[in-house]
Amino acid sequence: MENTLTTLDAVCLAARIILESGGETYRAEETVERMCRGLGIEEVDVLALPTGLMLTLTTPEHGTLSRIVRVHDRTTDLRRIDECNSVSRLVARGEMDAETALKRLTAIHQPRKERSWLLVGASALSAGSFTVMLGGGWQDFIVSFFCGALVQLVLPPLHRRRVPMQISSMIAGALTTLMALLGTVLLAKVQVEPVISGAIMPMLPGLATTNAIRDTIRGDLVSGGARIMEAVLSAVMLAAGIGLMLSMWGGIGL
Repeated sequence: MENTLTTLDAVCLAARIILESGGETYRAEETVERMCRGLGIEEVDVLALPTGLMLTLTTPEHGTLSRIVRVHDRTTDLRRIDECNSVSRLVARGEMDAETALKRLTAIHQPRKERSWLLVGASALSAGSFTVMLGGGWQDFIVSFFCGALVQLVLPPLHRRRVPMQISSMIAGALTTLMALLGTVLLAKVQVEPVISGAIMPMLPGLATTNAIRDTIRGDLVSGGARIMEAVLSAVMLAAGIGLMLSMWGGIGL
Protein backbone atom coordinates (compact mmCIF):
# COMPACT_ATOMS: atom_id res chain seq x y z
CA MET A 1 0.00 0.00 0.00
CA GLU A 2 2.78 2.42 0.87
CA ASN A 3 4.48 1.88 -2.50
CA THR A 4 1.20 2.54 -4.32
CA LEU A 5 0.66 5.77 -2.39
CA THR A 6 4.21 6.83 -3.22
CA THR A 7 3.46 6.17 -6.89
CA LEU A 8 0.29 8.23 -6.61
CA ASP A 9 2.19 11.09 -4.98
CA ALA A 10 4.92 11.00 -7.63
CA VAL A 11 2.68 10.99 -10.70
CA CYS A 12 0.39 13.70 -9.26
CA LEU A 13 3.37 15.92 -8.54
CA ALA A 14 4.76 15.38 -12.04
CA ALA A 15 1.45 16.41 -13.61
CA ARG A 16 1.17 19.39 -11.28
CA ILE A 17 4.64 20.64 -12.24
CA ILE A 18 3.77 20.43 -15.94
CA LEU A 19 0.45 22.26 -15.52
CA GLU A 20 1.93 24.97 -13.28
CA SER A 21 4.83 25.52 -15.71
CA GLY A 22 2.71 26.14 -18.81
CA GLY A 23 2.70 22.62 -20.27
CA GLU A 24 -0.16 21.17 -22.29
CA THR A 25 -2.87 19.14 -20.56
CA TYR A 26 -2.28 16.16 -22.83
CA ARG A 27 1.40 16.20 -21.85
CA ALA A 28 0.41 15.99 -18.19
CA GLU A 29 -1.94 13.08 -18.91
CA GLU A 30 0.62 11.16 -20.97
CA THR A 31 3.27 11.71 -18.30
CA VAL A 32 0.99 10.19 -15.65
CA GLU A 33 0.09 7.20 -17.82
CA ARG A 34 3.68 6.40 -18.82
CA MET A 35 5.02 6.77 -15.29
CA CYS A 36 2.30 4.50 -13.94
CA ARG A 37 3.04 1.82 -16.51
CA GLY A 38 6.73 2.08 -15.76
CA LEU A 39 5.92 1.50 -12.08
CA GLY A 40 3.74 -1.53 -12.82
CA ILE A 41 0.26 0.02 -12.76
CA GLU A 42 -1.64 -0.61 -15.97
CA GLU A 43 -5.15 0.63 -15.17
CA VAL A 44 -5.00 4.44 -15.05
CA ASP A 45 -7.67 7.06 -15.65
CA VAL A 46 -6.53 10.68 -15.67
CA LEU A 47 -8.16 13.97 -16.63
CA ALA A 48 -5.99 17.09 -16.68
CA LEU A 49 -7.37 20.61 -16.88
CA PRO A 50 -5.53 23.95 -16.75
CA THR A 51 -6.73 24.39 -13.17
CA GLY A 52 -6.53 20.87 -11.82
CA LEU A 53 -6.03 17.13 -12.19
CA MET A 54 -8.25 14.12 -11.46
CA LEU A 55 -6.54 10.73 -11.23
CA THR A 56 -7.63 7.18 -10.47
CA LEU A 57 -5.35 4.16 -10.14
CA THR A 58 -6.58 0.57 -9.89
CA THR A 59 -4.41 -2.27 -8.58
CA PRO A 60 -5.34 -5.88 -7.72
CA GLU A 61 -3.87 -5.53 -4.22
CA HIS A 62 -5.34 -2.20 -3.13
CA GLY A 63 -8.32 -1.63 -5.39
CA THR A 64 -9.06 1.87 -6.61
CA LEU A 65 -7.24 4.96 -5.35
CA SER A 66 -8.27 8.45 -6.45
CA ARG A 67 -6.87 11.92 -6.01
CA ILE A 68 -7.76 15.46 -7.07
CA VAL A 69 -5.01 18.07 -7.41
CA ARG A 70 -5.85 21.78 -7.61
CA VAL A 71 -3.56 24.03 -9.67
CA HIS A 72 -3.63 27.65 -8.52
CA ASP A 73 -0.49 29.21 -9.97
CA ARG A 74 0.35 29.01 -13.67
CA THR A 75 3.43 30.47 -15.30
CA THR A 76 5.90 29.60 -18.06
CA ASP A 77 8.95 27.59 -17.00
CA LEU A 78 10.24 25.39 -19.81
CA ARG A 79 13.27 24.34 -17.79
CA ARG A 80 11.08 22.84 -15.08
CA ILE A 81 9.02 21.00 -17.69
CA ASP A 82 12.20 19.58 -19.23
CA GLU A 83 13.48 18.39 -15.85
CA CYS A 84 10.12 16.77 -15.10
CA ASN A 85 10.13 15.05 -18.50
CA SER A 86 13.61 13.67 -17.80
CA VAL A 87 12.39 12.07 -14.56
CA SER A 88 9.27 10.67 -16.22
CA ARG A 89 11.32 9.07 -19.00
CA LEU A 90 13.57 7.31 -16.48
CA VAL A 91 10.51 6.03 -14.63
CA ALA A 92 8.82 4.90 -17.84
CA ARG A 93 11.93 2.90 -18.80
CA GLY A 94 12.03 1.28 -15.38
CA GLU A 95 15.31 2.97 -14.44
CA MET A 96 13.92 4.87 -11.44
CA ASP A 97 11.57 3.76 -8.65
CA ALA A 98 8.66 5.76 -7.24
CA GLU A 99 10.43 6.92 -4.09
CA THR A 100 13.45 8.28 -5.97
CA ALA A 101 11.17 9.93 -8.54
CA LEU A 102 9.16 11.60 -5.78
CA LYS A 103 12.33 13.02 -4.21
CA ARG A 104 13.57 14.34 -7.57
CA LEU A 105 10.21 15.87 -8.43
CA THR A 106 9.91 17.47 -5.00
CA ALA A 107 13.28 19.14 -5.55
CA ILE A 108 12.17 20.34 -9.00
CA HIS A 109 8.93 21.73 -7.57
CA GLN A 110 10.67 23.73 -4.86
CA PRO A 111 10.85 27.50 -5.49
CA ARG A 112 14.25 28.38 -6.83
CA LYS A 113 16.15 31.62 -6.59
CA GLU A 114 16.24 33.08 -10.06
CA ARG A 115 18.95 35.43 -11.27
CA SER A 116 16.74 38.50 -11.41
CA TRP A 117 19.32 40.60 -13.21
CA LEU A 118 19.41 38.09 -16.05
CA LEU A 119 15.62 38.11 -16.42
CA VAL A 120 15.53 41.91 -16.36
CA GLY A 121 18.25 42.12 -18.98
CA ALA A 122 16.58 39.55 -21.24
CA SER A 123 13.21 41.32 -20.98
CA ALA A 124 14.78 44.70 -21.71
CA LEU A 125 16.79 43.44 -24.69
CA SER A 126 13.84 41.59 -26.22
CA ALA A 127 11.58 44.63 -25.87
CA GLY A 128 14.16 46.89 -27.51
CA SER A 129 14.80 44.40 -30.31
CA PHE A 130 11.10 44.06 -31.11
CA THR A 131 10.85 47.84 -31.28
CA VAL A 132 13.64 47.97 -33.88
CA MET A 133 11.94 45.19 -35.86
CA LEU A 134 8.74 47.25 -35.89
CA GLY A 135 10.46 50.29 -37.38
CA GLY A 136 11.83 52.11 -34.36
CA GLY A 137 15.12 53.97 -34.22
CA TRP A 138 17.92 53.93 -31.69
CA GLN A 139 16.13 56.37 -29.37
CA ASP A 140 13.02 54.15 -29.53
CA PHE A 141 15.24 51.18 -28.69
CA ILE A 142 16.53 52.93 -25.57
CA VAL A 143 13.05 53.82 -24.29
CA SER A 144 11.69 50.36 -25.04
CA PHE A 145 14.73 48.81 -23.36
CA PHE A 146 13.87 50.60 -20.10
CA CYS A 147 10.18 49.71 -20.52
CA GLY A 148 11.06 46.01 -20.68
CA ALA A 149 13.33 46.28 -17.65
CA LEU A 150 10.68 48.11 -15.61
CA VAL A 151 8.00 45.55 -16.42
CA GLN A 152 10.25 42.66 -15.39
CA LEU A 153 11.02 44.42 -12.12
CA VAL A 154 7.32 44.98 -11.35
CA LEU A 155 5.68 41.71 -12.43
CA PRO A 156 7.49 39.18 -10.15
CA PRO A 157 6.48 40.98 -6.91
CA LEU A 158 2.88 41.08 -8.16
CA HIS A 159 3.03 37.35 -8.90
CA ARG A 160 4.43 36.59 -5.43
CA ARG A 161 1.52 38.52 -3.90
CA ARG A 162 -0.90 36.40 -5.99
CA VAL A 163 -2.23 39.35 -7.97
CA PRO A 164 -4.39 37.90 -10.78
CA MET A 165 -2.52 37.57 -14.05
CA GLN A 166 -5.05 39.73 -15.89
CA ILE A 167 -4.62 42.60 -13.43
CA SER A 168 -0.85 42.26 -13.72
CA SER A 169 -1.17 42.51 -17.50
CA MET A 170 -3.19 45.70 -17.17
CA ILE A 171 -0.61 47.24 -14.83
CA ALA A 172 2.22 46.23 -17.17
CA GLY A 173 0.45 47.77 -20.15
CA ALA A 174 -0.14 51.02 -18.27
CA LEU A 175 3.48 51.24 -17.08
CA THR A 176 4.83 50.52 -20.55
CA THR A 177 2.68 53.25 -22.07
CA LEU A 178 3.63 55.74 -19.37
CA MET A 179 7.34 55.09 -19.99
CA ALA A 180 6.86 55.47 -23.75
CA LEU A 181 4.99 58.75 -23.35
CA LEU A 182 7.59 60.11 -20.95
CA GLY A 183 10.18 59.17 -23.55
CA THR A 184 8.54 61.49 -26.07
CA VAL A 185 8.99 64.33 -23.58
CA LEU A 186 12.64 63.58 -22.84
CA LEU A 187 13.71 62.61 -26.36
CA ALA A 188 12.26 64.52 -29.29
CA LYS A 189 12.53 61.75 -31.92
CA VAL A 190 10.86 58.97 -29.92
CA GLN A 191 7.86 57.35 -31.64
CA VAL A 192 5.16 56.13 -29.29
CA GLU A 193 3.73 53.37 -31.51
CA PRO A 194 6.91 51.32 -32.11
CA VAL A 195 7.97 51.67 -28.47
CA ILE A 196 4.66 50.45 -27.06
CA SER A 197 4.28 47.71 -29.67
CA GLY A 198 7.80 46.41 -29.13
CA ALA A 199 7.67 46.61 -25.34
CA ILE A 200 4.42 44.62 -25.04
CA MET A 201 5.49 41.84 -27.42
CA PRO A 202 7.19 39.76 -24.66
CA MET A 203 4.02 40.06 -22.56
CA LEU A 204 1.59 38.75 -25.16
CA PRO A 205 0.17 35.28 -24.31
CA GLY A 206 1.64 33.50 -27.31
CA LEU A 207 2.48 30.23 -25.54
CA ALA A 208 -0.97 30.06 -23.92
CA THR A 209 -2.61 30.56 -27.32
CA THR A 210 -0.45 27.86 -28.91
CA ASN A 211 -1.27 25.40 -26.13
CA ALA A 212 -4.97 26.24 -26.47
CA ILE A 213 -4.90 25.43 -30.18
CA ARG A 214 -2.98 22.19 -29.62
CA ASP A 215 -5.39 21.07 -26.88
CA THR A 216 -8.38 21.85 -29.09
CA ILE A 217 -6.94 19.98 -32.08
CA ARG A 218 -6.34 16.93 -29.86
CA GLY A 219 -10.00 17.01 -28.75
CA ASP A 220 -9.49 18.51 -25.28
CA LEU A 221 -12.21 21.08 -25.84
CA VAL A 222 -12.62 22.12 -22.20
CA SER A 223 -8.90 22.75 -21.73
CA GLY A 224 -8.56 24.42 -25.12
CA GLY A 225 -11.53 26.71 -24.49
CA ALA A 226 -10.32 27.63 -21.01
CA ARG A 227 -6.81 28.42 -22.22
CA ILE A 228 -7.96 30.53 -25.16
CA MET A 229 -10.28 32.54 -22.92
CA GLU A 230 -7.43 33.10 -20.48
CA ALA A 231 -5.14 34.25 -23.31
CA VAL A 232 -7.78 36.57 -24.80
CA LEU A 233 -8.57 38.08 -21.41
CA SER A 234 -4.88 38.72 -20.71
CA ALA A 235 -4.47 40.42 -24.09
CA VAL A 236 -7.60 42.50 -23.56
CA MET A 237 -6.44 43.64 -20.11
CA LEU A 238 -3.02 44.50 -21.53
CA ALA A 239 -4.70 46.63 -24.19
CA ALA A 240 -6.97 48.16 -21.54
CA GLY A 241 -3.96 49.30 -19.54
CA ILE A 242 -2.47 50.90 -22.64
CA GLY A 243 -5.72 52.60 -23.59
CA LEU A 244 -6.31 53.85 -20.06
CA MET A 245 -2.88 55.47 -19.84
CA LEU A 246 -3.20 57.04 -23.30
CA SER A 247 -6.58 58.49 -22.30
CA MET A 248 -5.22 59.88 -19.05
CA TRP A 249 -2.20 61.38 -20.84
CA GLY A 250 -4.43 63.03 -23.41
CA GLY A 251 -6.81 64.23 -20.70
CA ILE A 252 -4.11 66.20 -18.93
CA GLY A 253 -3.04 67.75 -22.21
CA LEU A 254 0.57 66.50 -22.43
